[in-house]
Amino acid sequence: MLITHKNIMKNILFTILFILFTSTLLPQTIVDMAGERLGTHRKNGAYYIKDINNYMQPYLGTWSYTNGNNEFRITLTKDIMYHDVYPDYNIDYYIDGLRIQYQKYDNGVLTYTSNFDEYPTGIIKQFGKLNMSFTDNERNNESFPLDLILISTSTVNTYNLRFKLDKFERRNTYYEEHPDEPYFSVPNDIIMTKL
Repeated sequence: MLITHKNIMKNILFTILFILFTSTLLPQTIVDMAGERLGTHRKNGAYYIKDINNYMQPYLGTWSYTNGNNEFRITLTKDIMYHDVYPDYNIDYYIDGLRIQYQKYDNGVLTYTSNFDEYPTGIIKQFGKLNMSFTDNERNNESFPLDLILISTSTVNTYNLRFKLDKFERRNTYYEEHPDEPYFSVPNDIIMTKL
C-alpha cells in the first residue's frame, strides 16, 4: 500500500474531527454525587454528576407496603448519565438519577398504576439516605420531596425502606380544594419491603 502525503493528511483530519465530535458528546469531568457540587457543575455540558459509589444500587427494584387488604408498591429504576438541559436557565449537565413508578392494589387486584416519572431525580450524599421527587399522579401531578431511607434487617445486605413524603415543601392544590381527604393519594411515612 502506497502511503502518500494526501493519505496521512486525511487520517490526521479524520482523527481531529473524531476527537472534536466525541468531546462534544461526552462530559469532560466526572463529579462524585456524594461529594461537593458547585453551581458551575450544572453549566456548559462538561460535567457528569455520577453515582461513583453505587449508593443508588440497593434502591433498585420493587418495594411493597401492605395495610390490610391494600398494597402500595413502588418501582425504582436508574438512569445513567441522563442529559439534563434547560437552555433558558443555563443548565446543561449529565447526572445519574432514579425514576419512580407506583401501583396500588385492593384485595390483590391492581387498581392504579402511575407512569414512571418523566425525569430521573435523586440526591444521595451518603449510603442509605436518598432524597428525590415524587409526583402524586392521582391528584394534581404535584411533585413533592421524598426521603427514602434504607433500614438494615437481620439478614446481611438486605434492607427495608422508609418512604416519607414532605408535605410542607409544596403547595397541594388538590388538598386545598378537598380538605377532608388525605393530603396524598398514597400512604406516607411507611416501611416497605423489597419484593
